[in-house]
Amino acid sequence: HHLFDHFGANRVVNTLLDEQSILGLAMGMAQQGFLPIPEIQFLAYVHNAEDQIRGEAATLPFFSNGQYHNGMVIRIAGLAYQKGFGGHFHNDNSFAVFRDIPGVIVMCPSNGHDAVLMMRQAVQLAHCQKRLVIFLEPIALYMTRDLLEEGDQCWLHEFPSADAPLPALGEPSRYGDGDELVIITYGNGYYLSRQACSELNLEQRIRILDLRYLVPLDIEKVVDAIGPANHILVVDECRNRGSLSEELITALYEHSRDWQRVDRITAKDSFIPLGSAAYKVLPGKEDIRQYLQEHLGQ
Repeated sequence: HHLFDHFGANRVVNTLLDEQSILGLAMGMAQQGFLPIPEIQFLAYVHNAEDQIRGEAATLPFFSNGQYHNGMVIRIAGLAYQKGFGGHFHNDNSFAVFRDIPGVIVMCPSNGHDAVLMMRQAVQLAHCQKRLVIFLEPIALYMTRDLLEEGDQCWLHEFPSADAPLPALGEPSRYGDGDELVIITYGNGYYLSRQACSELNLEQRIRILDLRYLVPLDIEKVVDAIGPANHILVVDECRNRGSLSEELITALYEHSRDWQRVDRITAKDSFIPLGSAAYKVLPGKEDIRQYLQEHLGQ
């Protein structure tokens, strides 16, 4: 509403609540020289229109030999852990469809600071390189202010200045200085891993990598960020089958056979049920904490 009031109807379009119409309109605008930033309200609803991305938006530069493009940034509020909304349509933890489309970039910030910088980067990529960027936003973290206890405000960040440098594309962020064990994660998994690490005071023994850039997965940058550790835990909030963790672990072993141990904690292969039952199928802070206690002698 405020964007519409500020920028007007020529820049802010209130559409029908129809995903095919939203993405179709965005493609038409891109081909007319605009840089559209369409929003899909929930991740599960993009499946109603995924062929707009797979069959048209992402493939146009390929089939036209670069003559045409659909450069845009598609914002998608998604992933799980959202309280107050039930069922898999509002808590969906599968973005596998995007990982199967050549040329698409998928970004997933876990905090407000990264979100601002990565959105600027996404717009730059769409404008300068005519790329199609999926900007996957963990909806459960939208209003999150605290990390360990109510009122600590440890998940708040300063708004980056206009000239703040952008992250290197594909480079994960790092928390902690330890080299005994590395947690590789993203989105809600990064938030939960930070909680478990802080509660056990393990910042000096482990490090946590927030992937941020999920597609394409830059394994060279990930391995550089891992450092000397050879014990790795992948925390993936998506399902055991078809999740990013499968690709990540495969890429790690293709890069090196010297890892002492590589494990993963994932969601169950299940749609997300209603109410508190949702947390029976999703990885939680306690799952991460228990793993760290078992393997680090806490």
